[in-house]
Amino acid sequence: MSREAGYRTLVALTGILALLLVLQITGAFRGVNDSIGSALPEGGSLTGTFTDTASFALTAVYILLFLLRDLKDRGRLSRFTLELTAGIAGSAVIVALLKVLTGVPRPGEAQVHWNLMESIKNVDYLAFPSGHTTRAAVLAYFLSRRWKALWPLWWGWALGIGLSRLLLHAHWFSDVLFALFLGPWTGLLVELTENRWLPLYNAAVRKLKLGVFGVE
Repeated sequence: MSREAGYRTLVALTGILALLLVLQITGAFRGVNDSIGSALPEGGSLTGTFTDTASFALTAVYILLFLLRDLKDRGRLSRFTLELTAGIAGSAVIVALLKVLTGVPRPGEAQVHWNLMESIKNVDYLAFPSGHTTRAAVLAYFLSRRWKALWPLWWGWALGIGLSRLLLHAHWFSDVLFALFLGPWTGLLVELTENRWLPLYNAAVRKLKLGVFGVE
């Protein structure tokens, strides 16, 4: 994808995310969320096991494995692994901020009115957007860029993670839908702003004398 096409895609995704956020804040999703939530069966242990493949802990393991492969094959961190790590970290911050700002409780939980600090402490109680689905979508974006022929596998997995969150009644439909767009948006943002943040990153790596983590 050219940079021009990347910017066009980023603008389109930004518009979609803005629209979905407005619909969420205004309560437009409430009826759809309730209908889908009541229609779906309860997921079992296999669903829980599958959804855990996008947990924060396992995502950290995936990144560690990519790093070990980089060190074995190249002797240093690859651009792919750095971008993936930045995408996962950036998306985690965005998800946490949105959870705190929107204050949407998970299905079956009561609406609460916390102050800012209480919301931050209890961020896992909040639903919008889905962290698991966002991580899966970020991974799917970068894996599809790295192994293009396997993109149906990566995105099929990400969609499956979103469905598993619904079957476990851990999230509303709008939580998952927003997350599926947030993942590629974050990935694109990381790539398109790389010329700004990568020199700062490399300067910090050189200052700390951690050359193995430098990326050219």
